[in-house]
Amino acid sequence: MELPPDTVLIFDRDEDLLVFASFVHATNWIEAIDVDEGEYTAVYSPDGGVWALTAPEGPGGSVVLVGTGSVDLDDLERRVARYWCRHQAGEPPRAPLQTAQFLIERDHKPRRGWLGRVTGLL
Repeated sequence: MELPPDTVLIFDRDEDLLVFASFVHATNWIEAIDVDEGEYTAVYSPDGGVWALTAPEGPGGSVVLVGTGSVDLDDLERRVARYWCRHQAGEPPRAPLQTAQFLIERDHKPRRGWLGRVTGLL
């Protein structure tokens, strides 16, 4: 799977990782109050491009994603490695690009409900 060009990886203060396939998805999902309160500590493109989340209208407004023009692939790789250690125990760490692909594919897989799981056992 090839990632969309505006894929973003967003880390929160608990070092959890959110991956969005587009800027629009990210800014629609994230709440301005959380941005205003510093919930998100780092935002990157898969190649290490640094982005900033802002809430220019305050906690009740919209969220904006802005490129900083900086690249910090080393920090992104460290954060992704910590994500794998904490949340994907037993799996070898993957590079940022592969991590983004893995999480997007995982989050878009159709889920079988309880009825599907029960009938699958029959």
